[in-house]
Amino acid sequence: MTTSLAPTDESIAKWTRVAERLLGVEGVTLENIDGGRNSRVYHLTGPSGGYCFKTYFRHVSDARDRMDTEYSALRFLWDNGESCVPEPVAASAEDDCAIYEWIDGERIEEPTAADITAAAKFIARLHRLKNRPGADRLRPASEACFSGAELVACLRRRLEPLAAREDPAELVSFIKHELVPTLETVCVRSRMMLAAVYDQELPREHRTLSPSDFGFHNALRRRDGGVVFLDLEYFGWDDPVKLICDFMMHPGMKVPADLKCAFASTVLREFPETVDRFEALFPLYGLKWCMILLNEFLPEHLARRRFAGMPDIEIAQRQITQLEKARNMLRLVAESSPFPYGNKDRTH
Repeated sequence: MTTSLAPTDESIAKWTRVAERLLGVEGVTLENIDGGRNSRVYHLTGPSGGYCFKTYFRHVSDARDRMDTEYSALRFLWDNGESCVPEPVAASAEDDCAIYEWIDGERIEEPTAADITAAAKFIARLHRLKNRPGADRLRPASEACFSGAELVACLRRRLEPLAAREDPAELVSFIKHELVPTLETVCVRSRMMLAAVYDQELPREHRTLSPSDFGFHNALRRRDGGVVFLDLEYFGWDDPVKLICDFMMHPGMKVPADLKCAFASTVLREFPETVDRFEALFPLYGLKWCMILLNEFLPEHLARRRFAGMPDIEIAQRQITQLEKARNMLRLVAESSPFPYGNKDRTH
């Protein structure tokens, strides 16, 4: 099933009927709130109160079942006492939609030290749930890589369609003269740092449960000050190194460098066995983020932007912005150290 990114009167009427069926009530109304490339979110109001109603976008090039992943993750977390995520209410696999608790909160534009502590404690709690009943049934997180070799293979797959681009010239030059040479250098350096561990899969006991797309871009602050973490469409078993690197590098968050390092230091105390791997793999994950930023130049992403109604002039401007962000990320990778801003004492 493929859902439209742009809600219409017809689609809202359809989802209203689905919501009424799932809740077993009548008189439901839906207000379009927000949407991204992968889902559309509505504020559902009914006789029993307000909920979040979410429909999930599917594309033939992506076989992931985002609805089942998110709903199953939230069900597992709530069943194990974790309440700083939305409570799952009902779901329909047939209609590729779900109903969740409505979170009355505000976006966290400028996270504080207390917010960083809340995020790190959430990650620690997830790790302690990994041996609970039902955890084994959870999938690997999106693009989880459990060895250095697997991560490099993922990078080369991402690079292939970008390297095949013949325009614009600025992109082609960046990939050929900056991105590819840095990738080759970093791959050699990471392999040398990890030695035999480079090809070995991370043992299960060193893996963790992760939201994958984790950070304050996917969080709300409740009126009482508590932080709620949203959008678990990519949740699953993951390498804690990936979790930390993604949090530090995600371009959608405005977190000061010292607070990013504080988060990494705190989480690494939960995973002391991963410190050396973190040092070795950090630049590789930086390269991955360079390529994610350049997705805007790929045909399937261009088609999705146009489908959503974005004008070509806006698409071109976005591409320029993303290329500059990729350049900045590559400069961070070239520094090679995940702690360029001060205290390097990660585990004490």
